[in-house]
Parts: sequence; C-alpha cells; structure tokens
Amino acid sequence: MQEGTTDRRGRSHPPQRTTSREDRQIVHMEVTDHSVTSRTIAQHIESVTNHSVSARTIRRRLQQSGLFARRPLFGLPLRQNHKRLRRQWCDERRMWAAE
Repeated sequence: MQEGTTDRRGRSHPPQRTTSREDRQIVHMEVTDHSVTSRTIAQHIESVTNHSVSARTIRRRLQQSGLFARRPLFGLPLRQNHKRLRRQWCDERRMWAAE
C-alpha cells in the first residue's frame, strides 16, 4: 500500500450500497412520481442492478437529497348521507360574499 492512498483507509462505517448514479435515479423516480413508495424504488433498483437495497436506504438517500417522506393522502369513504349533507352545506354558502 502506498502512502497517501485512500483505498484501504480504515472506515467507521461500511461502504454505501448505492452508487451516485443510482442515488440520482432514486431522486428522479421520487420527483417524477410522488406516489411511488420506497419499497417500489428498492425493487426497481434491485431489478436493474442485481443487488439488494433496503427501503430504509432509499429513504436515507431521499433525505440526503433534501426530500422527506410524505404520508399518502387517505380519506375515509363518505356515505351517501355525508355527501348529501356536505353538498347542502356548500350550496348554502356558495353565494357568501366577503364583508
């Protein structure tokens, strides 16, 4: 080993599982499709590169890029009565003017 080389330098953590190109692909997938999950991205990366990447690693890479996890929007299905009452409430207030 030569002096000054970094190839065998001691590390306090294991090497990253993804390359910088894969990191860019992870960010691109998230930005283009917000509904994609970290598990889906991990499966895609695994199918392309033939090495496994955990969903936690995907979330970590997104966080390092300034993107944070979002919970999917979820709404309980409204029953017909709820829909009717909500529509009635909106219709009553439709013509309100800011005073």
